[in-house]
Amino acid sequence: MGQKMLTDANRHAVFVTDLADYRAPKASELTGVGAVVLSCNVTAANFVLGATGDDAISDPALCASSNSSTPGRTNYEAVMDFFRWKDAIDDIPWETFTSKGIHGYIVSRIGQQPEGTKAHEHPFTAADEVQVYEVLTNTPQILSPADAGYEKFKMNFSVQDNVDERAIVAAGV
Repeated sequence: MGQKMLTDANRHAVFVTDLADYRAPKASELTGVGAVVLSCNVTAANFVLGATGDDAISDPALCASSNSSTPGRTNYEAVMDFFRWKDAIDDIPWETFTSKGIHGYIVSRIGQQPEGTKAHEHPFTAADEVQVYEVLTNTPQILSPADAGYEKFKMNFSVQDNVDERAIVAAGV
């Protein structure tokens, strides 16, 4: 058995407003102008992104003697606490997620970076396996200050129908 994957500096995530194909985002779409890097702007403690479970469908026939169920629609959650930065030029999440209803995609990669590098230091490349979530922003929530902490805001995203948790980054521009 191989080595287990550690969580430390092992995720890289971006927000983009458009993808030609959410099942095969292009590396240029994830690294180009307009791609908002989330990795170093989000707290690890309050980062939630992914499936949370499935609805259960229980609709037995009249002749059935049990209430067996089958998995139905999948539920997803996307919630993140973002750091605030003193200078507007650095305060990119706050300047990007200004209101509810902003459409885009969160694309996240777990691992797959060269040994000795952090995930956010290695750009997305063709053949990377990524998780893609189409989202709409909710209203930004300014968080109450904590003892000796950083100013932050919370963003709840409403995950839409275009989700692929096993997408492969495509080559090309």
